[in-house]
Amino acid sequence: MNLTAQLVLGRAETVAIPARFTYDRQDPFTVLMEIPGPDDRDNSRWNFARDLLQWGLHRPSGEGDVRIWPPCHCNNRPDVRILLCDSTGSALVDFPSQPLREWLVRTWEAVPPGEENAWIDWDAVVGRLLPGC
Repeated sequence: MNLTAQLVLGRAETVAIPARFTYDRQDPFTVLMEIPGPDDRDNSRWNFARDLLQWGLHRPSGEGDVRIWPPCHCNNRPDVRILLCDSTGSALVDFPSQPLREWLVRTWEAVPPGEENAWIDWDAVVGRLLPGC
């Protein structure tokens, strides 16, 4: 799903940026979020738990590199806010909540909760962890 997000630069300053969320049944526990870099070659790619995104739509969630806050109507913020942190810095990005919710529902329809393990190629996972076995 492609959408336009808002990179938060300051208290009242944002800049529109494109973003893309993808979901692959072969990696059913995660979602991939991509934000293009300035020259479209250095995309910022973030893999994180699909559950984390689900929880973040309803309550503040996350403790590590990805933290998510739901819309906050008391502060007139209708968007989902995601904080991304790595060794080079951090970015605070607002995403429109309704398209994100609708897309997430489609991922749950594709692979319902509790059925994720059935979609994983466990032989391939073990092969990556234990090469030569």
